[in-house]
Amino acid sequence: MSTILGMAKSYNLNSSPQLAAVEASIPFIREAIDVLDISPSSNPLIIADFGSAQGLNSMYAMKMIIEHLKKKDERRQILVIHNDLPTNDWTSLVELLNKDKSYYGLANGQSFYEQCLPMNSLSIGYSSTAIHWFSSKPCNLSDHCTFDFAQDTKERDLFKRQAHFDYALFLEQRSSELILGSVLILIILGTDDYGSTGHDEQINLLYKCAQLIKLTPKELLDYTIPLYLRSYSECIDYELFNRYSFELIKSEFNSVQMPFFKQYQDGQITLDELTQSITLFNRSWSESALKQSLLNNGRSEEGTEQLLTEFWTTYETEAKEHLYKYDSSLKFTYLILKKIINTTK
Repeated sequence: MSTILGMAKSYNLNSSPQLAAVEASIPFIREAIDVLDISPSSNPLIIADFGSAQGLNSMYAMKMIIEHLKKKDERRQILVIHNDLPTNDWTSLVELLNKDKSYYGLANGQSFYEQCLPMNSLSIGYSSTAIHWFSSKPCNLSDHCTFDFAQDTKERDLFKRQAHFDYALFLEQRSSELILGSVLILIILGTDDYGSTGHDEQINLLYKCAQLIKLTPKELLDYTIPLYLRSYSECIDYELFNRYSFELIKSEFNSVQMPFFKQYQDGQITLDELTQSITLFNRSWSESALKQSLLNNGRSEEGTEQLLTEFWTTYETEAKEHLYKYDSSLKFTYLILKKIINTTK
């Protein structure tokens, strides 16, 4: 069972589509804080972002939450926990926190599929563009690097089962941490009702480029990205909500346009700049899976870096030929869940 790695070190600089999703969540943040119903306390109110990556988008979201909390209680002390995998680029996040200093923030380096905080300690949980990643890879895909293009029925079933297991596990762990009357705000990257991600061509090109650079058959097989993009209906799971003492306050499906496509359409950037942005965006979230495959199959660090450079040069060339034709977006399910029964383990 392979270890799931964190995002590439370039994530902060190339995650504007994910930031657009966070910006679209601001009305949900306001509504979640309006239904927050916790007892007054002299202890700091704890907020946690599960899947903070290198921190830029995470800090933006946390500031929005704090801003709306302060409108309700200006004097309340607040502590923010930034959670991500131990393999995350924590240096970048801590440097941002130290430079910003607008709130008290701590880092928590463990999988959000584990209990990360004490029971009944958390007032606001938040996670954006994170829980589509698996806790572990259920299998390799034999004919593509992502589930969305995979054809093997057994492999697809394993991915679906892992996705349901992980969703249940995530909700279970958050339920144990959240106090009575607290809220959980989720922004879940997914697909529309027809199974489209909104950027299918970009995803498909990843596997095409892996074939073009002539990986070994084993490297190509191991190049399986451990994620699953849920549909809206898969996210609205009342059985799980009831099992883990959550009330669904609000849900909504949104399509968020990738900002650099709008910039290109408005004449603000050139075709070269567009294809570079597409390439850097996909590199920031997907490269770790390819790098892991190369290293696990005996490639040296130097040889791995050379192949990665060849891969992304090929990707950018192919993107310039084809991808500019498509107006790409990301599909999201937005949820507000409220904890309605206290945890008593």
